[in-house]
Amino acid sequence: MQVQTLARPSLRSITGCLILGLLIKIALSTALLAPSGWLKWAGPRASEAATSGAAPESATNHRLPRLLALVEKERQTLLAREAAAAAKEEQLRRIKQDVEGRLKELQALQSRLMETLEEEKRIKGEHNRHLVATLQAMSPDRAGKLLEQMDEEEAVRLLRRLPGKEAGAILSLLTPDKAARLSHRFLQ
Repeated sequence: MQVQTLARPSLRSITGCLILGLLIKIALSTALLAPSGWLKWAGPRASEAATSGAAPESATNHRLPRLLALVEKERQTLLAREAAAAAKEEQLRRIKQDVEGRLKELQALQSRLMETLEEEKRIKGEHNRHLVATLQAMSPDRAGKLLEQMDEEEAVRLLRRLPGKEAGAILSLLTPDKAARLSHRFLQ
């Protein structure tokens, strides 16, 4: 079997095809990309444009005032919203300042209260130390009578500060009911 080979095209036929393709490309580009008015035959004629364009233009002219009114109304609505938002923002700023001022007042009051409580605690501690020293100096019988008349919580607090031997001697002289209650609270 023999393979048939095609003859090579001549240089002249290749050149002719290239020139023809180039001319077709130029013609299409000119027709499609030409600026308006360059080709007189492209597009509608002047009389056709005048008759067909008049109707949409007049309709647009009739709609324009209505559209402008709608735009103005929307602008007024936005301005009103913006003013309301600014007023709310100002109100919130004033409320925030008021709350911050009250918070500072409360913190100052809390600080003074804590100082007063610390001072009261210190004074009470001094009184308790003095009372404990007085109870230690008393005879257990007199100290027992004094604790019998005191509030149980205060009595327990004083007994805790006394040495164990003295606290035991005083508890033994109290009524059994009161001694039991104080001992029970003393252990808690």
